[in-house]
Amino acid sequence: MIDTHPTSFAGVTPSPAWAFAQYQHIRGALPKGLPPEHQPPTRELTSLAPLLDRFQAFVFDAFGVLNAGPRAFPEAVARIRQLQKLGKTVMVLSNAATASHGALATKYQTMGFDLRPDQLVSSRRVLEQVLCRHPRPGRFGVLSPASSAPESLGLDWVPVRPGIRSGALDPLDGFVFLSSEGWNEEIQEAMAQSLGRHPRPLLVANPDLVAPRGDCLTMEPGYFAHLLMDQCPVQPEFFGKPYQPAFDAVLEKLTGIDPADILMVGDTLHTDILGGQAAGMKTMLITAEGALQGMNIPDCIAQSGIAPDYSAPAI
Repeated sequence: MIDTHPTSFAGVTPSPAWAFAQYQHIRGALPKGLPPEHQPPTRELTSLAPLLDRFQAFVFDAFGVLNAGPRAFPEAVARIRQLQKLGKTVMVLSNAATASHGALATKYQTMGFDLRPDQLVSSRRVLEQVLCRHPRPGRFGVLSPASSAPESLGLDWVPVRPGIRSGALDPLDGFVFLSSEGWNEEIQEAMAQSLGRHPRPLLVANPDLVAPRGDCLTMEPGYFAHLLMDQCPVQPEFFGKPYQPAFDAVLEKLTGIDPADILMVGDTLHTDILGGQAAGMKTMLITAEGALQGMNIPDCIAQSGIAPDYSAPAI
């Protein structure tokens, strides 16, 4: 299957340095996290191994930690198996929103991860649960490819895909942004024009600005949602990391475990680490493959003011 997530937009090809600068640009729209005086000193490790006995539960980001696109990291597969043999609670918290919950669980099982569906919390699933508890009236445009099965959202919906004109968007009561597959300048402008004429709800399942896919970074819904905020009077609702709904969904599954006994493991300071800190968890930054690949990590920590408890190249 050909990946159609955009690797450039409006003349910009994302790099780790560009992505970090973009996260810094939107820092004020992200959770506050820990104040500077409470930021931990980061302990550098070679892997997760020294922490196996320290925590009761381990929550892993997916892209950049467990896999890069369709490629699973063999050491990650082995580490998950080791943790489960030790009786540790293992969860995956992903901002992936294109695939349905069942399809996403199957994807990781096919990659070799011994993960049940109940061990996976996706930002799309969080959005679906919120919509189930608080139904949204009206007809919504769903921004996603045909393969994403939007009927699981529980909305009256129509597809919104590249080629649609802004006038066709005007009658809709709101929008759900699941995926940036096929996204381009034309549909961005159509959305900006329609929302500029009539601001409406914009529900963003995936707040990521970029996603690591091995040899490149793709531009994700979070980037285009924040761009829409600059173009028109719209205030998106975000459901994935680093925002509270995603971490609340994990903590609901880990009832009885103190958040301080949970390690959030991710590759992005502004999503995984910031969100984990805000939820009271301890955090570990993975650096070899992911959003900060090749960056000066101590400098990134200093610039962002977001310090993980631990860092390592891989898990």
